[in-house]
Amino acid sequence: MHEADDGTLVVTEVLPREPDSVPKARRLVREALEAWELTQLTDAAELIISELSANAVQHTRYPAFRVKVQRGHDGRVRLAVIDKSTTEPVLRPMDDEAEEGRGLALVAAVAQEWGTDPLGWGKRVWANLEVLEPSEQQQPRWLPDEVRIWHTHRAQALYLLALLAVMGALVILIVNGHYPAQTGGDIR
Repeated sequence: MHEADDGTLVVTEVLPREPDSVPKARRLVREALEAWELTQLTDAAELIISELSANAVQHTRYPAFRVKVQRGHDGRVRLAVIDKSTTEPVLRPMDDEAEEGRGLALVAAVAQEWGTDPLGWGKRVWANLEVLEPSEQQQPRWLPDEVRIWHTHRAQALYLLALLAVMGALVILIVNGHYPAQTGGDIR
């Protein structure tokens, strides 16, 4: 870890262009966030750096790429992968049937912003994560006195369907006389 010219903290490492470098990039990011006491960003940061590193491994034809993690003065952490390919990545629409091509869509969904900086001899693909103060972290979207079991309508519908099935089974047990309260506590 070192300090950049602008006074921000930076962790950077050059990795070989091979699949084993993706977990190494994740470890570099995780260790930097732990050192900066920003572990709340670890899941998102590891996802982002995995996707950006995997793109460098898969699409660039040069023997190495650089991973950079920078803690800015503005309350952001910038994750970047720098390689010597001048071909810019393309954000494609998500396709449920595709086995690949979802990486940048995931990065775009998780990061506050992302982009590509052409460098003449290559490019820097980066994504920013915002460090929220505890008071700014996402609060529930419902009032505390509401009973909210599931966050999506589909999950709530499945829960209600399961609840109805259990209630139906209990009704059948009661009707057939197999409920413990009617038989003195023993199930026949």
